[in-house]
Amino acid sequence: MKKKTVFLLVICCIIVVQLTGVWAKDPSPEQLVADHLKSIGAPTALSQVKSISFIGNSEVNFILGMTGQLAGAAILVSEGSNMGILMRFQDINYPGEHFAYDGRTVSVGTIKPGLRSPIADFVYRYNKTIKNGMIGGVFSNAWPLLDIKDSKPRNMKVRSTKVEGVELYELEYRPRDDHGDMKIRLYFDKETYRHVRTEFKVTTKDDVTTGSKTPFDGGSPGGVRDMAIGDVRGESYYTLVEKFDDFRQVGELTMPYSYTLDYMIDGTNQSGFIAKWKIDVQEIGFNTPGIDPKLFTVD
Repeated sequence: MKKKTVFLLVICCIIVVQLTGVWAKDPSPEQLVADHLKSIGAPTALSQVKSISFIGNSEVNFILGMTGQLAGAAILVSEGSNMGILMRFQDINYPGEHFAYDGRTVSVGTIKPGLRSPIADFVYRYNKTIKNGMIGGVFSNAWPLLDIKDSKPRNMKVRSTKVEGVELYELEYRPRDDHGDMKIRLYFDKETYRHVRTEFKVTTKDDVTTGSKTPFDGGSPGGVRDMAIGDVRGESYYTLVEKFDDFRQVGELTMPYSYTLDYMIDGTNQSGFIAKWKIDVQEIGFNTPGIDPKLFTVD
């Protein structure tokens, strides 16, 4: 009797282990993408979206390389492959950001004539991120996961990981056209399959880029005082992280109402830079008529 009991227990343990292995198995990249699209909305609803726009409140917190915290307004508009992201702040030293793509050329705003901010410099230099619809996540009407048969990413890989204490699926994403040394990782909630994070990482050697700390003249009270600018050579590490949160139903689709951009620079021969931009979305629209084409280019 005891032998039968032990035998049954062993069989049960084997079955449990096998089932656990099945349950714990990560989805294939194709299945993960398919579940992600379901988390946004039905295929018919997604196919009807020709443009996406939002307005919201923005804030920026400069932690290293610049000092200051500012509040302002934000607009995002995406139509077809075109994209415009604007953040405006009432500060003489840091008026804000404008990232734009008109289907042909990527352009970015400047904080002074001929001077780009560190994050604008990153978007400008690695402009394929916005050309391919990666910047903005599901706010991008050209979001490549909407049709991977058309975007044709290379060698996608999925694994489970933990980011900031949260279990997520990580999708290693390699665009069809070469992004050089850039590594792109997309992260998805394990229960809802919502896209919650994108990481763009670049390591360069003998780099000439925004690096040294240079003070501005004047500035508004409590405004931005320093900007990481200058020409510095050496190994440099750039990280742009997009975060998406506070998902809500908007018509037939589910969209994030919190959009955050974290940008960091580190390197052997330069001062570091860390800043965080946060947008609290107030209103989201689809297929808005009369979109101003000026949003998709920076003069």
